[in-house]
Amino acid sequence: MAIDFTSAARKMQVLILVSLLIYLPGCWTGLPNRQPRQVTVPRHIAKAALDVALSVQGAPYVWGGRGPEVFDCSGLITWAYKQAVGRETIFLVGSRRTNDAIMHDLWRFDVELLPKDAAAPGDIVFITNTSERITHGGLFIRWLDEEKTAFEFINASSYEEYRAVVIDWWPVDDVKRGQWLVGIGRLKICID
Repeated sequence: MAIDFTSAARKMQVLILVSLLIYLPGCWTGLPNRQPRQVTVPRHIAKAALDVALSVQGAPYVWGGRGPEVFDCSGLITWAYKQAVGRETIFLVGSRRTNDAIMHDLWRFDVELLPKDAAAPGDIVFITNTSERITHGGLFIRWLDEEKTAFEFINASSYEEYRAVVIDWWPVDDVKRGQWLVGIGRLKICID
């Protein structure tokens, strides 16, 4: 059996061309080949998101709830920020703009991490019960003491005592209900 090198060479050229089109979409199609740009929201936008969240205090917790009547933790945060910013598609997940994000994606792609001294009303608090991902969060309201060992925040809580959008408190360095604070961040939004 003889190999037709001309046919094999053409197949290889086509394979290389297709691979390049997939790998370098901007070069062939003229489309931009870059991740959307993000900017950190100013404090007044974070505060506006907090005010929006506070306006739905008492709304029921429902896993997967994205507002405006029912919420889960990330649903409350994303809904409040979309209202404050005035646009839907403000989040980044991976390299894609989107109108929604879960807590772990907010942590990975959509915040500028802050030292605790820099936390301001409306910043996002990240809480977890595992080292593998972020499982809960809310919007920072204020420090409860001068030493900054505990803070108040609003969240859509699945905790059986609440199961609603509530104001709660959280320790900075201790475990509460089997969960602990991972960090605090200020939201970054997509601008293009």
